[in-house]
Amino acid sequence: MNLVSKEGERWDSLCQRAYGHTSQSALDALRAANVAAARASLGFVLPTGYVITVPTLPEASASTVVMEVAPWQR
Repeated sequence: MNLVSKEGERWDSLCQRAYGHTSQSALDALRAANVAAARASLGFVLPTGYVITVPTLPEASASTVVMEVAPWQR
């Protein structure tokens, strides 16, 4: 499956959109499958309009990662 990155989208929100959950293994799989987008990212924000390949995850990668919100985003 492929998705197109939206303006201002972060890797964790793309992971949520792609898999319905966010986990470290899912984030790692997305970034590994999309090296050019990972290199073009500004911090954790994806470049707009990149076609992102969404790899299939093994069953064991369903542990959820709690993402903290930076103080200025609260």
